[in-house]
Amino acid sequence: MPELRHLRYFAAVAEELNFSRAAERLHMAQPPLSAAIRQLERELGVELFTRTSREVKLTDAGRAFLDGARRTLDESDRAVEDAKRAAAGEVGRLRIGYSWSMRFETLPALGRAFSASHPDVELLAQHMWNAQMAPALANGTIDLAIALCPELGADLELIPIRRERLIALLPKTHPLAGAQTIPLSSLADEEVVLFPRELAPRMHDAFMATYRRAGFEPRLRSESFHTGWDIGILVDLPAIALAPESVEAELPYGIVAAALAEPADSLETCLVSRASRRSPAVEVFTAVARPAFGFPVSAAP
Repeated sequence: MPELRHLRYFAAVAEELNFSRAAERLHMAQPPLSAAIRQLERELGVELFTRTSREVKLTDAGRAFLDGARRTLDESDRAVEDAKRAAAGEVGRLRIGYSWSMRFETLPALGRAFSASHPDVELLAQHMWNAQMAPALANGTIDLAIALCPELGADLELIPIRRERLIALLPKTHPLAGAQTIPLSSLADEEVVLFPRELAPRMHDAFMATYRRAGFEPRLRSESFHTGWDIGILVDLPAIALAPESVEAELPYGIVAAALAEPADSLETCLVSRASRRSPAVEVFTAVARPAFGFPVSAAP
């Protein structure tokens, strides 16, 4: 099988039909170029050129070989370019796990921004609970996670990309449903719907801490907030809930939102990846994601 460099030498001579000009184009001396072409002809067992003191011409075998040589060189160049683009995170596939509230604003905004700047990277996204993300990153099921209050881990790198305030969600029939802003403490006597702590421990604790800062211990119902939302029965539960403000754009039937009067801690949405295995695609996604919500490109403090 001829070496790629010999194919490049042959193509240059075939296009120039002059060994001196071909050598100059290849930035090499003429004698080693002539020797390389003779070696190629010996390997193939055919003459590729007829040579006289006045001219160089392709033989029939040379013309036939030129077409194949050009295709091989083009494919080689494309392979090299594809490898470089993959190493730069410009092609390939990025598998993303995302927590529930990301679907309302965060994930669509990031998907549009990333696809506009990196159209040749395929994004594959799947919903998962925060507690599932670290194992999925460890076993390679996903390359990157996007989560509100993600779990911490020794090999996990968390890069903040967004901060959201919490809002109160109330049934439309609630006495405070018409208020734009309410004190969370005014809901102290209400039952609260949340989600099982084992599904997202850190986020669960952040919600509970918000209630406690308002001066009361919430009375939790057994139903899951997210299940109630997704299957359309949240309005049937005589309970209130807290949620990130991005969900307000798609509230389910019979539910209204109100801002909280007292200053509440904002919750961080982070990109989560394995610190020891960050692919180029994860790097470029991070560079796109941070400015999308007003963060500097660099994750450094």
